[in-house]
Amino acid sequence: MLSTVGTVLRIALVLLWTIRPAAGQPAATDAQRAVDQLLARPHIELELLLETGAKLAEQELYTPAVAIFTRATADYPSSFEARYNLALANFALGRMREAQSALTGSVHLSKEQQLARDYLSGKIFDSLGDHQSAERSLQAAFQGAPQEENYALDLGLHYLRQGRYANALATFETAVKYHPDSMFVTLGLGLAQAFGDDPPRAIATCRKVLAMDANFTPARLLLASVLYMTGENELCVRETADAVGDPGAHPYLHYLHAAALMKLNSKDYAVMLRDLDAASRSLPGCAFCYFSQSKVHQELGDDAAAIADLELLVSRVDPEFSQGWYRLATLYQHAGRHADSEKALTRFRAIKTRQSDEEAEYLRRLLLESVK
Repeated sequence: MLSTVGTVLRIALVLLWTIRPAAGQPAATDAQRAVDQLLARPHIELELLLETGAKLAEQELYTPAVAIFTRATADYPSSFEARYNLALANFALGRMREAQSALTGSVHLSKEQQLARDYLSGKIFDSLGDHQSAERSLQAAFQGAPQEENYALDLGLHYLRQGRYANALATFETAVKYHPDSMFVTLGLGLAQAFGDDPPRAIATCRKVLAMDANFTPARLLLASVLYMTGENELCVRETADAVGDPGAHPYLHYLHAAALMKLNSKDYAVMLRDLDAASRSLPGCAFCYFSQSKVHQELGDDAAAIADLELLVSRVDPEFSQGWYRLATLYQHAGRHADSEKALTRFRAIKTRQSDEEAEYLRRLLLESVK
């Protein structure tokens, strides 16, 4: 659980006997029992409530943490720490309205506390889909304390999700001045550069991140993605070749490795099928994985498998994937299944042409998910 700026809760220094799990008992059960015992006391000091709640949240026991922080706000209504941590615990549970309510109140706030409230309010508004209010709150937090890493990260990511790449770029360029050694801030800068159509700088930024940590998966994914989307297929194969052998590799790296090999007209079909199988099993919504797998099967002369790949794609993965329907119509035609071919072609024509590059849009969403 994040502690608010100001009074830093000693969440790692005090192991309260009331929440120590008994041998052989689930931690959540012991924690709830201890919380019930604690809350039965008529008077509990604020510091004990804050430390107990923070320790529970640190162990991701958010429901009992909410109970503790609720008691803290009831007994000590002027405590900003209690309200803020109650909001955080509710946020972790996906209870956005409750989190929002916890932040309201008439307590006097210092400048730091006001900025912290703006920041968390912005995250809550974002989760509720109120992007205008989210931007206003996140901007207030960042402008008030640009040196706070989380304020910069969340505002920058908000801009990226909204497709406002120039704003994201400006935010991360400011943040990286304060945090030149932060992998997350530097990666955010790389994302803004990549989405803002500046591949050379994005590639250089990714390499800077990987110089800090060669195994930082989001940076490896972004680097390989930029290389692939800009047609640097040989470099993409080189960057992904080692990564796909790592058990912790992002599954989309398998797709990029196979897709780049296909662009290079490689005949190493076994490798491509192995990569695509690994990607599609871990990313069941990856339409391009099944689409590419169909192409490889067709290259191998196995039209039946190629058709099966596409049928799975358009029936279960993405019924609106127009390229899948068009290619399926062609394969049906070659197989003599003329009625099925006509149906697939009709379906293709009925699908409204998408305005954006489907693969680039899928990749954008995937990259943003990887840095949450």
